[in-house]
Amino acid sequence: MRRRFLFFFLVFGLLPVSDLAGQEAVVRRIAAVSTIAIDEYSLGVFNGAVVNQDEYDEASLFLAEVSGAARGLENEDIRRIAVAYVDSLSNGVTGLSDATVLSQMLDRFRSELESVAGFALDQFPDAAPSIRAGETLYAEQCAECHGVLGGGDGPQAEFLDPAPANLADFTALSSTTPLDFYRFIAVGVAGTAMPSFEDVLTDEQRWALALYSATLRSSGSTNDGREFLRESCENCEVEFSGIEATAGLSDDSLASIIAARTGISVADERMPDAVAYARIAASVEELGADRLMAFQRVIGRTVAGVTDAANLAVSGDVDAASQKVFDSYLVFEEVESTVRAVAPAAATDIEAGFADLRAALVSGDPELISSRLSELEVSLGNTVGVVASTSDGRVLFGKSLLIILREGMEAILIIGALMAFLVKAGAEERKKDIGWGVGAAVFASLGTAFLFATVFSRALESQELIEGLTMLVAAAVLFWVSYWLVSKIEMKRWQAFVRNQMGRALGSTSRLALVFVAFLAVYREGFETVLFYAALYSSAEGSSAGLVGVTTGMLVGFALLAVIYAAIQKFGVKIPLKPFFGATSALLYLMAFSFVGQGIAELQASGSVAITPLSWVPTVPMLGIFPTMQTITFQSLMALAVLLALAWVFWLSPRYAAESAS
Repeated sequence: MRRRFLFFFLVFGLLPVSDLAGQEAVVRRIAAVSTIAIDEYSLGVFNGAVVNQDEYDEASLFLAEVSGAARGLENEDIRRIAVAYVDSLSNGVTGLSDATVLSQMLDRFRSELESVAGFALDQFPDAAPSIRAGETLYAEQCAECHGVLGGGDGPQAEFLDPAPANLADFTALSSTTPLDFYRFIAVGVAGTAMPSFEDVLTDEQRWALALYSATLRSSGSTNDGREFLRESCENCEVEFSGIEATAGLSDDSLASIIAARTGISVADERMPDAVAYARIAASVEELGADRLMAFQRVIGRTVAGVTDAANLAVSGDVDAASQKVFDSYLVFEEVESTVRAVAPAAATDIEAGFADLRAALVSGDPELISSRLSELEVSLGNTVGVVASTSDGRVLFGKSLLIILREGMEAILIIGALMAFLVKAGAEERKKDIGWGVGAAVFASLGTAFLFATVFSRALESQELIEGLTMLVAAAVLFWVSYWLVSKIEMKRWQAFVRNQMGRALGSTSRLALVFVAFLAVYREGFETVLFYAALYSSAEGSSAGLVGVTTGMLVGFALLAVIYAAIQKFGVKIPLKPFFGATSALLYLMAFSFVGQGIAELQASGSVAITPLSWVPTVPMLGIFPTMQTITFQSLMALAVLLALAWVFWLSPRYAAESAS
């Protein structure tokens, strides 16, 4: 009893109830603890008889202490409702009333309390929770008691009475939602060693821990569940990608929704996988990894908001309808910069659609409201297609395949030329130096890829800015590589390049010189490849089709390179340099042009670059062409640079060389 008294003293006794923020906190705790109390009561009483004394005692104690907190509220209206309902719930618990009746009373209590208080009783996080962060927090805060896998078998479990809950018990916890876990983590569990973490963890951390804890009982595969839902239910991912949409749902509820959307039975063998993925679809690892899904979700919320506004207006509540439209526009503003960057005309149409809908709401004409609502819904829906087209999987497959083939072919050509030069120079024994340099370059390239992946995964808050800059750097390097290829398009220029590189290396007394030449030759290709793929993955916008396209293109390219290398080694196949260098140069120029446009668009989305719409410019996402003055200006400069480079290589440079020779 002393421990329980201390627990509630910590929860309620230290709160500054005269403070407005403190009042909100107390009201939310009263609602949360009352909910936990009735949940405990439902487990402790059946058919008017106590079946679990501990659960019943905890419910009684929770409500007794909540009663004191309710009487301490300063707001008279809130205090009156809270005291009346808490007393009724307490009397019901004492009289062993039916749990269903008390649950219904609790629902009315929460509804009236929320209405009078004027704020939501359940606080959902502003940003998606992180499963990884939750796993780390669980290891730090919970594993000692609950065990590494949640089985209630941690090192401290044998010293605790009652024993820690088995969080891996699906049967016992299938109806316990992430929201339930969040409440337990916030207020603790009376009569146990589980304390309140409200002053220990931030709200964001508590949600991350709650979401992770809710996955410990799962037996399904999230990867298989993701694939099943993507194939069977077009909008399921978007539907489950909001924590407020799934946090209050039990596993059975999720299964019922999935069954209705996909047509499979709740007993289907694929259901555990689908539920496992639906449970974590709102995590930052899922939502953050697929920005197109996040975009769709915002558009969905916006459409739902304006639909509610139209319904309110038709029912006669024009003021509430106008406020709802305004709130919906604020939701759309979360992605407005993205829409304006890739399709300014679409953003303008949507703004006009909101204005037209507001005017229609005031008129009260149901037909006009319906017409304006439909027009706005169409405009909002079209933006998904525009944003999705910037990450078309087929286009990205082609770009990915081109990059790996070009970079790999150049590496093969350079290393092959270096080896051939060694043979001609009578220094065949130094081939192993080339091998050491190649090996070191491959290792360094993999390290560079790891650093890029680390930087990107830890910089979500400035993702558009980083990705935009990466694309611009990639475009600059692509331009230089293309120019270099064109400058070596003639065989004599290529041979002169190889001869100069090898001549300096063989003339050195250090064996490291040759290793260094091979390292630089291959690492330059490796670094460029990493840079280009970072830009490609960024341009995929996190869409599954785009990511698959980039990855598949890379793997197919590796396979083709292996075949080409084997053919060169076995049959002495010669690569026609002039067509190869010429064609790849043209394609790389085109890719650089696209990256410039997409890079500027990313910077516009981050707010780092202004947006000046140009209505006469078409939108061609696959070429990075967007109707803004900024993107067109930079792409025009890129086109001018290409013309100057070609003029230098094929006209000015030969003319200068001829004049010098004469």
